[in-house]
Amino acid sequence: MADDSFQVLESQIDRFNLADLHSEEEWQGFFNDAISLLEHPDIDKKDYAIERLQKAVWAENSQRYRQPEFKPAEAAVRLLPILEAIVRQPEHREQCLLAFTMWSAFNDEQKGVLADWLNSAQAGGLLPPEVITTASIQARLFASDDWLEVSEFLTPLFDHQDNLLRASAAAAFGEMYAGGAEHLPPLAETMQQVKEREIERPGFAGAFVGQLLMDSLVDGEIAGSGINLTDWILEIVARRKSDEPYVPFYNGIDFHAHEVLSANPDAVGKLISLGAESLAAMTATEEGFPIVGMEEHLARLAGSSDEFVCRTCSWHLAYHYRVLNSEGSRRGFVKLVERDEVDVFLVFNPEDLKDRPYAATIYPKQGALPDEKAWLWIDRLIPPQVRPPMEANDWPYHTPQISADSALFVWGAYMVRLHGDCSAKEWQRVWVKWPLPSGEW
Repeated sequence: MADDSFQVLESQIDRFNLADLHSEEEWQGFFNDAISLLEHPDIDKKDYAIERLQKAVWAENSQRYRQPEFKPAEAAVRLLPILEAIVRQPEHREQCLLAFTMWSAFNDEQKGVLADWLNSAQAGGLLPPEVITTASIQARLFASDDWLEVSEFLTPLFDHQDNLLRASAAAAFGEMYAGGAEHLPPLAETMQQVKEREIERPGFAGAFVGQLLMDSLVDGEIAGSGINLTDWILEIVARRKSDEPYVPFYNGIDFHAHEVLSANPDAVGKLISLGAESLAAMTATEEGFPIVGMEEHLARLAGSSDEFVCRTCSWHLAYHYRVLNSEGSRRGFVKLVERDEVDVFLVFNPEDLKDRPYAATIYPKQGALPDEKAWLWIDRLIPPQVRPPMEANDWPYHTPQISADSALFVWGAYMVRLHGDCSAKEWQRVWVKWPLPSGEW
């Protein structure tokens, strides 16, 4: 298919609003277009087609709840063309299948069709057995409401040599706890076993605990576990025998660490003492506001010989603490420009952007910055004539996003976030993405 034909397909897919009511013919036309886009040689285009297809399967089924007379396509009519198009791909067929099953929400009829197709695909040697099993788990083609019915299937997979299959089994196990399945072992006991399994071979605990972290923590514990999650994570980082493997679709313990520990300076200090500088840096810079006790750890990390750690922490100190780190400045990551009314901290990524600033933070010399003065400086750093129309942004950024203590404005790639009192329109600092170089203002 020619490039211009693919562009027409993508444009038609873009214009099709899945939230609207559509006729059976319109739905079929959309699915035909998205399946055809799977033939694009670019994996990003394939990923886009898969993302649209999996959302459309759910959206078509849900239309009958708003339009009772509407009849979605039968499960085989809808799913088999998608699955057959996926296995026709000369490359990336496994990635496409697992992305489709990972994020789709199938009804019972569709699960039956998918299960039969996966069995046939395995019997015919179309896909490796571990891919078939992973897809089955992701699509929840098992008795997920009773551990006694599924334990013989899932438990052997906890030590499977395939990291992705192992992680999918861990996530399914965690999801059973989150969903209140029957006959599960006590969560405290399982959390200890998961920790030891992760220490021995990383790549399991993150997928398991991610399902439970969808609910808020209470006093640092997952409800019903009796486990202090901070201590649990730090022990894993301290004792694990190797680094985490990269596993698509599932977050690892390092990801959860910088989410769970992000406002905990003591935990960041422990990560530094364990030699986990990169993880400490991601954790210390997770929150977009200053945290009491965190500045000293950021300063220490900014002195690291590791470029990522130094740059990330130097930037964060400039953004939120009004600090110009000496090592970050020496290496060209941060710069302070003083003007009569304001101090402007510029941040750089010289390797990728050379001398083009990535962002700027504007601080008033004294007190708060009045709204009029703030916009004077914003317009100097990103002049109105270079900003595309705000109305052209994707939802919800076609209008300003206002909360009690910040206001966000987006014009394409350009962004401004004002921090302070939105009701009084007085600002403690203003963050600007893609400012002009300082010589131009």
